[in-house]
Amino acid sequence: MLTGQSRISDRADHSASDAAKTKAEKSGPTLLAIDTASTSLSTAVLINGEVKGELYEDMERGQAEHLMGFIAKTLEIAKVELADLDGIAVTVGPGAFTGMRIGLSTARALGLARKIPVVGVSSLEAVAYGVTERDHQGRNILVALDSKRNEIFAQAFDGKKRPLSNAECVAPRQALMMAPPGDTLLAGDATPRLLTAAAHAPDAFYDCTAPGLPRAGNVARIAAARWETGENLAPVPLYLRAPDARRIEDQGPQKKK
Repeated sequence: MLTGQSRISDRADHSASDAAKTKAEKSGPTLLAIDTASTSLSTAVLINGEVKGELYEDMERGQAEHLMGFIAKTLEIAKVELADLDGIAVTVGPGAFTGMRIGLSTARALGLARKIPVVGVSSLEAVAYGVTERDHQGRNILVALDSKRNEIFAQAFDGKKRPLSNAECVAPRQALMMAPPGDTLLAGDATPRLLTAAAHAPDAFYDCTAPGLPRAGNVARIAAARWETGENLAPVPLYLRAPDARRIEDQGPQKKK
């Protein structure tokens, strides 16, 4: 009788050990991350805080045709399947209208099919996240993304990459005013335009080595860090300016022929 109890106890201890081991092995959500909000296409998978199978390619057009192929390749490299995902992270902009819609619609369709959450991450924050400690050294960061128009998309962050301003679509000189007084690091693909505008600015502005466009790996890391708190953005486009093309009914009365 005592021997039987010992065996039951041993099995219970073994099961508890296996459960603890499994919990320890899974230290965070498994996320698929997608970015198509700019002039590039990027996908990545985050497993236990580690980025796997990240793919990136400059791509101003053709994102809709290539996105599913990128996702399939990323999952293959990361050695996971859609069924293994806990959620999907996607950039919500600001950026190109068509690109944002491609990424968001794909993420929402996959999330709906798998019945898993889809969370949004700001493109500006994703670029700020890519700035290394060696570059910013505690300095404030001003991210500037090209809007393909006279204005740029901009947002200021502190040395810990926390937002200091709202995301705005402004002229380069106005963007420089978003940063607090003092030395500021510039990041994003519109950095050259800011450096030109900053030529006679009273404060010092510096270029950095961070990628100028969002990387899916950083999108995944941001989403995972906020996974339990629910601080990720809703998976809807972040529009900072009106679309270039308007529906006919929005253009006012039509002239009579």
